[in-house]
Amino acid sequence: MDVIGRLLAPHSVAVVGASADPVKTSGRPVLYLQKHGYAGKIFPVNPRGGRFGDLTCYQDIASLPETPEVAIVLLGAEHAHHAVHELALRGTPAAIVLASGYAEIDEDGAARQRQLVEAAGPTRLLGPNTIGLVNLTDRIVLSASGALAMDRFPAGRIGVVSQSGGILGALLSRAAARGIGLSKLVSTGNEADLDLADFVDHLAGDDATQVIALYVEGIRHASKFRAAADRARRAGKPVVVFKVGRSEAGADRKSTRLNSSHSQQSR
Repeated sequence: MDVIGRLLAPHSVAVVGASADPVKTSGRPVLYLQKHGYAGKIFPVNPRGGRFGDLTCYQDIASLPETPEVAIVLLGAEHAHHAVHELALRGTPAAIVLASGYAEIDEDGAARQRQLVEAAGPTRLLGPNTIGLVNLTDRIVLSASGALAMDRFPAGRIGVVSQSGGILGALLSRAAARGIGLSKLVSTGNEADLDLADFVDHLAGDDATQVIALYVEGIRHASKFRAAADRARRAGKPVVVFKVGRSEAGADRKSTRLNSSHSQQSR
């Protein structure tokens, strides 16, 4: 299985910076994994240790009983790179970094984002500044989106990839309210590593997805995106794109974030 296949359907998940309090944002990922029927192993990580219901909470990444296939990192931008480096040392294939405060804000944030990428080494990154992902096909939710507080979502054949996390949550809840089934939803955030094209390419080969919907602010690598879209076309899967950021203000915000990420090579 390729890294995106593992990211979308891991057999084990570490939640770094997890809280036992489900009211807190850091308490949501473990709650949502259990609520929506995740069948794999869940490893909460928090320096306090203890128990999260029927789960053991580990004090650090080094203490985990096995290498998780995916980790959700809930730490702030000043500390997330330390956790990502430790995960890389354990051999974790992919990590999801939710924190903001990176290339989307200023040059200092862009420097933090480069530091994050360097710390990851061979570990692939989704984010930072992402809300995570939702795999409704396999009932796997790797996200802190408040939309996941709903009890159930219909699985369907539409895959969604969005560069905006807020839009992802809105689409999830509104589609459910209308009985529209979705397969996978991914928020790519700042695209420090994995980007829009990587997920289009994966969904082009995903048997559970028939249509690929995109919410796009900007495309980092035109040739890579073109190749992914062509693969979807050859697979008979329409790619529907909603392009935002055409106003001057929106274009300026998009340019700041994507130009800061552009100098980081695709890995």
